[in-house]
Amino acid sequence: MTTVLVIDDSPSEMAKFREILTKNRFTILEATNGERGIELATEEVPDIILMDVVMPEMNGFQATRKISRNKSTAHIPIVIVSTKNQETDRVWGQRQGAKDYLTKPFTEGELLNAIKGVLPSRSSSQAQQPAKKQMREPVVQQKTNTPPTKNHTTASHTRSAPPAQTTKPSSTEQQTNQRKPSNGIYL
Repeated sequence: MTTVLVIDDSPSEMAKFREILTKNRFTILEATNGERGIELATEEVPDIILMDVVMPEMNGFQATRKISRNKSTAHIPIVIVSTKNQETDRVWGQRQGAKDYLTKPFTEGELLNAIKGVLPSRSSSQAQQPAKKQMREPVVQQKTNTPPTKNHTTASHTRSAPPAQTTKPSSTEQQTNQRKPSNGIYL
Protein backbone atom coordinates (compact mmCIF):
# COMPACT_ATOMS: atom_id res chain seq x y z
CA MET A 1 0.00 0.00 0.00
CA THR A 2 1.22 3.50 -0.85
CA THR A 3 2.10 5.72 2.11
CA VAL A 4 1.37 9.44 1.83
CA LEU A 5 2.80 12.00 4.25
CA VAL A 6 0.53 15.06 4.44
CA ILE A 7 2.14 18.19 5.88
CA ASP A 8 -0.54 20.82 6.49
CA ASP A 9 -1.41 22.97 9.51
CA SER A 10 -5.12 23.36 8.69
CA PRO A 11 -7.39 20.87 10.49
CA SER A 12 -10.10 21.22 7.83
CA GLU A 13 -7.63 20.62 4.98
CA MET A 14 -6.15 17.66 6.85
CA ALA A 15 -9.65 16.18 7.21
CA LYS A 16 -10.20 16.56 3.46
CA PHE A 17 -6.88 14.84 2.69
CA ARG A 18 -7.71 12.08 5.17
CA GLU A 19 -11.14 11.46 3.64
CA ILE A 20 -9.89 11.28 0.03
CA LEU A 21 -6.76 9.25 0.76
CA THR A 22 -8.41 6.64 3.02
CA LYS A 23 -11.26 6.22 0.55
CA ASN A 24 -8.64 5.46 -2.13
CA ARG A 25 -6.70 3.03 0.11
CA PHE A 26 -3.62 5.08 0.89
CA THR A 27 -1.81 4.85 4.21
CA ILE A 28 -1.60 8.35 5.73
CA LEU A 29 1.00 10.00 7.91
CA GLU A 30 0.17 13.49 9.22
CA ALA A 31 2.31 16.42 10.27
CA THR A 32 1.02 19.87 11.19
CA ASN A 33 4.26 21.77 10.57
CA GLY A 34 7.38 21.63 8.39
CA GLU A 35 9.78 20.49 11.11
CA ARG A 36 7.60 17.53 12.13
CA GLY A 37 7.11 16.72 8.45
CA ILE A 38 10.88 16.49 7.91
CA GLU A 39 11.18 14.20 10.96
CA LEU A 40 8.41 11.89 9.70
CA ALA A 41 9.87 11.85 6.18
CA THR A 42 13.22 10.73 7.57
CA GLU A 43 11.80 8.18 10.05
CA GLU A 44 9.01 6.65 7.93
CA VAL A 45 10.26 7.29 4.34
CA PRO A 46 6.81 7.62 2.73
CA ASP A 47 6.14 7.02 -0.98
CA ILE A 48 4.99 10.61 -1.54
CA ILE A 49 4.65 13.89 0.37
CA LEU A 50 1.80 16.40 0.02
CA MET A 51 3.12 19.75 1.28
CA ASP A 52 1.28 22.92 2.22
CA VAL A 53 3.24 26.15 1.82
CA VAL A 54 1.78 28.59 4.33
CA MET A 55 2.67 27.20 7.78
CA PRO A 56 4.10 28.80 10.92
CA GLU A 57 7.82 28.68 11.73
CA MET A 58 9.02 26.67 8.71
CA ASN A 59 7.07 27.14 5.48
CA GLY A 60 6.51 24.42 2.90
CA PHE A 61 9.18 25.73 0.52
CA GLN A 62 11.80 25.48 3.27
CA ALA A 63 10.65 21.98 4.28
CA THR A 64 10.60 20.86 0.63
CA ARG A 65 14.16 22.10 0.16
CA LYS A 66 15.39 20.24 3.26
CA ILE A 67 13.67 16.98 2.31
CA SER A 68 14.76 17.07 -1.33
CA ARG A 69 18.40 17.78 -0.41
CA ASN A 70 18.67 15.07 2.26
CA LYS A 71 20.24 11.91 0.83
CA SER A 72 17.86 9.62 2.73
CA THR A 73 14.69 11.43 1.55
CA ALA A 74 15.65 13.03 -1.80
CA HIS A 75 13.96 10.25 -3.80
CA ILE A 76 10.52 10.96 -2.25
CA PRO A 77 8.36 12.95 -4.69
CA ILE A 78 6.81 16.08 -3.18
CA VAL A 79 3.62 17.68 -4.43
CA ILE A 80 3.01 21.16 -3.09
CA VAL A 81 -0.69 21.72 -2.35
CA SER A 82 -1.28 25.39 -1.58
CA THR A 83 -3.61 28.36 -1.87
CA LYS A 84 -0.68 30.29 -3.38
CA ASN A 85 -1.47 30.16 -7.09
CA GLN A 86 1.01 32.49 -8.77
CA GLU A 87 3.35 31.15 -11.47
CA THR A 88 6.30 32.38 -9.40
CA ASP A 89 5.13 30.13 -6.54
CA ARG A 90 5.06 27.13 -8.87
CA VAL A 91 8.51 27.86 -10.23
CA TRP A 92 9.92 28.44 -6.75
CA GLY A 93 8.38 25.18 -5.52
CA GLN A 94 10.04 23.25 -8.35
CA ARG A 95 13.36 24.94 -7.64
CA GLN A 96 13.09 23.73 -4.04
CA GLY A 97 12.56 20.15 -5.23
CA ALA A 98 8.80 19.70 -5.68
CA LYS A 99 7.71 17.45 -8.54
CA ASP A 100 4.25 18.97 -8.95
CA TYR A 101 2.10 21.83 -7.66
CA LEU A 102 -1.62 21.68 -6.94
CA THR A 103 -3.71 24.72 -6.01
CA LYS A 104 -6.35 24.65 -3.27
CA PRO A 105 -9.25 24.11 -3.41
CA PHE A 106 -8.75 20.86 -5.34
CA THR A 107 -11.03 18.04 -6.37
CA GLU A 108 -10.53 14.40 -5.52
CA GLY A 109 -9.65 13.70 -9.16
CA GLU A 110 -7.05 16.48 -9.26
CA LEU A 111 -5.39 15.20 -6.09
CA LEU A 112 -5.32 11.59 -7.30
CA ASN A 113 -3.97 12.62 -10.70
CA ALA A 114 -1.20 14.64 -9.06
CA ILE A 115 -0.25 11.66 -6.88
CA LYS A 116 -0.30 9.22 -9.80
CA GLY A 117 1.68 11.65 -11.92
CA VAL A 118 4.69 11.68 -9.61
CA LEU A 119 4.67 8.13 -8.26
CA PRO A 120 6.66 5.47 -10.07
CA SER A 121 4.50 2.60 -11.32
CA ARG A 122 3.33 0.38 -8.47
CA SER A 123 4.92 -2.78 -9.87
CA SER A 124 8.38 -1.23 -10.14
CA SER A 125 8.25 0.77 -6.88
CA GLN A 126 7.78 -2.35 -4.75
CA ALA A 127 10.32 -4.53 -6.57
CA GLN A 128 13.07 -1.99 -7.19
CA GLN A 129 13.93 -0.18 -3.98
CA PRO A 130 17.63 0.16 -5.01
CA ALA A 131 16.53 1.77 -8.28
CA LYS A 132 15.37 4.82 -6.31
CA LYS A 133 18.94 5.40 -5.16
CA GLN A 134 20.23 5.06 -8.73
CA MET A 135 17.72 7.60 -9.99
CA ARG A 136 18.63 10.00 -7.18
CA GLU A 137 22.36 10.19 -8.01
CA PRO A 138 22.10 11.82 -11.46
CA VAL A 139 19.80 14.50 -10.04
CA VAL A 140 22.37 15.36 -7.36
CA GLN A 141 25.12 15.43 -10.00
CA GLN A 142 23.07 17.75 -12.21
CA LYS A 143 22.65 20.16 -9.33
CA THR A 144 26.38 20.27 -8.61
CA ASN A 145 27.75 20.32 -12.16
CA THR A 146 28.38 23.66 -13.81
CA PRO A 147 26.82 24.17 -17.23
CA PRO A 148 29.14 24.05 -20.23
CA THR A 149 30.59 27.39 -21.24
CA LYS A 150 30.69 28.89 -24.72
CA ASN A 151 34.46 28.39 -24.77
CA HIS A 152 33.95 24.66 -24.34
CA THR A 153 31.75 24.55 -27.45
CA THR A 154 34.21 26.61 -29.44
CA ALA A 155 37.09 24.40 -28.35
CA SER A 156 35.32 21.29 -29.62
CA HIS A 157 34.91 22.91 -33.03
CA THR A 158 38.58 23.86 -33.08
CA ARG A 159 39.64 20.27 -32.49
CA SER A 160 37.74 19.05 -35.52
CA ALA A 161 39.21 21.71 -37.88
CA PRO A 162 41.66 20.48 -40.57
CA PRO A 163 45.37 20.77 -39.73
CA ALA A 164 47.17 23.90 -40.86
CA GLN A 165 49.17 23.65 -44.12
CA THR A 166 52.90 23.71 -43.53
CA THR A 167 53.94 24.29 -47.17
CA LYS A 168 51.70 27.20 -48.06
CA PRO A 169 53.30 29.25 -50.85
CA SER A 170 53.94 32.93 -50.23
CA SER A 171 52.06 35.54 -52.24
CA THR A 172 55.16 36.16 -54.42
CA GLU A 173 55.46 32.45 -55.21
CA GLN A 174 51.77 32.34 -56.08
CA GLN A 175 52.19 35.23 -58.56
CA THR A 176 55.25 33.57 -60.09
CA ASN A 177 53.46 30.24 -60.46
CA GLN A 178 50.54 31.96 -62.14
CA ARG A 179 52.78 33.48 -64.87
CA LYS A 180 54.78 30.29 -65.45
CA PRO A 181 53.61 28.55 -68.66
CA SER A 182 53.17 24.79 -68.89
CA ASN A 183 56.45 24.35 -70.79
CA GLY A 184 58.42 25.84 -67.88
CA ILE A 185 59.70 28.94 -69.72
CA TYR A 186 59.06 32.33 -68.16
CA LEU A 187 57.78 35.17 -70.30
